[in-house]
Amino acid sequence: MKALRLVAGKTARKRIEANGLTPEMVRMVVGASGGPKWLVLRGLDQFVFGNWLVQSNNHIDMVGSSIGAWRMTIASHPEPGLMFKCFEDAYFGYRKEDGASPEAVTRASYKILSEVMGPKVCEQIVSNPKRNLNIVAVRCVGPTASSSRMVEGAGLLAAASLNAISRSTLKTFFKRAVFYSGDDVACSALWRDFDRIDAKLSPNSLHDALMASGSIPFVVDPVIDIEGAPKGVYRDGGVIDYHFDVPWSYDEGIVLYPHFYGHLVPGWFDKMRKNRKAGAQALDQQLVLAPSDEFVASLPYGRIPDRKNFSDMEDTERKPYWRKVVDESYRLADELSMLLEKPDLLLERLEAAPE
Repeated sequence: MKALRLVAGKTARKRIEANGLTPEMVRMVVGASGGPKWLVLRGLDQFVFGNWLVQSNNHIDMVGSSIGAWRMTIASHPEPGLMFKCFEDAYFGYRKEDGASPEAVTRASYKILSEVMGPKVCEQIVSNPKRNLNIVAVRCVGPTASSSRMVEGAGLLAAASLNAISRSTLKTFFKRAVFYSGDDVACSALWRDFDRIDAKLSPNSLHDALMASGSIPFVVDPVIDIEGAPKGVYRDGGVIDYHFDVPWSYDEGIVLYPHFYGHLVPGWFDKMRKNRKAGAQALDQQLVLAPSDEFVASLPYGRIPDRKNFSDMEDTERKPYWRKVVDESYRLADELSMLLEKPDLLLERLEAAPE
């Protein structure tokens, strides 16, 4: 059974054919929203960031929303392998009772951040010259910024309805917000839509930016007034950039995307719209690394962990399930490591990205 899929855009394939797949080829890494889905990538992250990309001296842009932002933040530390192990331990410490209310989820999430990223670690991440971290959130506008859950809910319903017509209508309710650590937002000119707000990250704002990026409405409290950004209510970046439908472009190299799936869903409201997926232009320079359908089917319950695990499973059931998924995820890393040592076989395994 092949555990790993390698899905390459046209330009990415050409560049890999010409230069091979090496750490020096990677110009950007992207991380998607998805909550506990990240656990299926745990072993792959450990290898990619902790063993492979650390060999490169190149500057790399890191871009993520929600749990993808948390992963890219950890990967931006000078010692990412150690940081991922710390994050796993803290993440597994989450208890079902921590999800009793948005306030409880918020407290538990900040606790994880405090355990994993103290002041020194935050400074090391934000000041790492080899990584430009880009944490993506949204700034709420109008009813979606209301402290009334009824008004906020009405705003979300209106946003979902108009999004069905056009994604561009989301800017009526949300502005894209990017918190960046480098000199500028990664590939800045290519995704200025949704009235983007740019805010320079500092060690003091890192926790709040990460919390905002994953603050799902009605699940987690919003973050209000983040240091360095315009005052306002900030929420989950996945609303606009669930998997990112952005045509990242570099003069050389590729965009690496360790992902839960072999396709990309643009925004949070597009999850149920099967005809709305990122196309060839967005995927052109990307190499997506994803678990195969056969691999997922072999996992307990035949599926990847998701946010419902927190409410539908007791801790005594959920944690062994997650542990098994994490243990199995290292098969993805082993397969990638093997393919990197066999360039011809790697090229044979490259799938064409969806048009």
